[in-house]
Amino acid sequence: MARTATGQVSARGFASSRALMAAALIAVFGYVAEPNRVAAQFAPTGPVQQPQYPSYSPFPSPLPPPAQAETPARAPAVRADEERRAQQYRIRRQAADKKRQLLERKRQLARKQQSVERKQKAARKKESRKKVAASHENQRQIAESKGYKPVSDLVNFPKFFPGLGIIYVKPDTLPVGPFLCFDREDRLVATVYMVPIKDIDDHKTLDAAGVSAPVDHVSFYFNPGHPGVMMPHYHFVIWHVSKKDEARVAQ
Repeated sequence: MARTATGQVSARGFASSRALMAAALIAVFGYVAEPNRVAAQFAPTGPVQQPQYPSYSPFPSPLPPPAQAETPARAPAVRADEERRAQQYRIRRQAADKKRQLLERKRQLARKQQSVERKQKAARKKESRKKVAASHENQRQIAESKGYKPVSDLVNFPKFFPGLGIIYVKPDTLPVGPFLCFDREDRLVATVYMVPIKDIDDHKTLDAAGVSAPVDHVSFYFNPGHPGVMMPHYHFVIWHVSKKDEARVAQ
């Protein structure tokens, strides 16, 4: 800037200084405005939205269940194979159930059979004990307590008759009997019915007491008569011992 001798700025110099300052200001403003124009091109046109934050809660809320993935569609061949396997499993399961039921039924039948066998065995033991007890009893004395008398005390008859032994009878049952025959040890060996031939010829119905002792075999033969039953008759002999044990009353 030119100054005069008196110290004042000349008018031309002042004008040039103002022009330089204006150019510098324009240059500065242009540099500042250019970046703002570029940024304005990418700025949103509407108002800026603030992000929404959840409200505060003192207790955390349970997490939502995870989203289940969609099951992919199976191919028809895969589904058919699965159905076939399921059908085979059901068939095997039914077969196993039937087998188990059959085994259970067999076990029940076996238990029933065992129960029946135990009862039968117990019954046989009981019967055997009865027989043993009866064998230890004096059978002749039992017969006497029931009203049987020795034939030798009723008529002229031997006390021991060979082939039959010691014979007892109830007097009111003559001539048919039954006659009880004992060996020399008072054991019952036979029961005899004496049936007159005349009653057989007349086709009479004969009733007599039964036999409770076990039966081994039967003999049937003719007798012309003897004291006590004088008319001809048949002996129906029911043996309670074997043929071998008949020897006990042979003589």
